[in-house]
Amino acid sequence: MKQTMKFSWLALILAPLPVPIIYSVLLEMANLGKSPILAILFFATLGCVVSYGATLFLFLPCLFVVSRFIPLTGRLTCLTGTLLAAVVYLPVTWECYASSGVDSGPPEGTFIHYLRQYGFGWDFWAFLVAGLVTSMLYWFLANLASKRHPQTFAGIDA
Repeated sequence: MKQTMKFSWLALILAPLPVPIIYSVLLEMANLGKSPILAILFFATLGCVVSYGATLFLFLPCLFVVSRFIPLTGRLTCLTGTLLAAVVYLPVTWECYASSGVDSGPPEGTFIHYLRQYGFGWDFWAFLVAGLVTSMLYWFLANLASKRHPQTFAGIDA
């Protein structure tokens, strides 16, 4: 009997949701605008695109592959989510680097130099925390669903 990753629709729907909402509220609180509710909804929507996209197309497939080699634990799931958040951060940093030149033109230095200088700021840590929190929520909700409905849970292959 080989154990695979636990999957739950509830976990898939709810786990990526809190981080974009919390970050959008914090972003709006840092710089209040004329319509804070609209700004929160706008930034939360943008954050959800990244969060759900990373969960669907990066986190879940990686969890599935990892679960084929070693049994998944809460720590391993959280580590996977945090490492994948760092991977998602790299294209964002590349885009910032590509537009870092004079008048948003070509950059002056190398990407490695840019990464060393700006790559590990608050936004890097925000990505890591988002990956950690999302993976923790997914693990908790998927385990909760598997305990609640064990007869419909398809987490064990024969």
